[in-house]
Amino acid sequence: MLTGRVFDSSEATAIGLVLEVVDQESLLDRAIAKAREIACHTPLAVWMTKETMWQNVDAPSLRQALDLENRTQVMCTATGDLTGSFAAFRDEAETVSKSH
Repeated sequence: MLTGRVFDSSEATAIGLVLEVVDQESLLDRAIAKAREIACHTPLAVWMTKETMWQNVDAPSLRQALDLENRTQVMCTATGDLTGSFAAFRDEAETVSKSH
């Protein structure tokens, strides 16, 4: 980003900037599949994950980043949504394994 150098999707994948490159015909199906993976978790868990990620961008130390992550885990566990999240995760994992 600092150099402004342009690179292609193969290099972006190789350096870990992107996880997957899909062709135009597969894009919608892959996007829907990824959305389903996210949606199987509770809205609070998704929100807290994003919030923690953004707050840790500016974390002054690893210790403070870990403290924030631990706080987030405790808060999500205390809501009672954890059992539902685990069930949804298992259901999604079973669906994926059956499709492969």
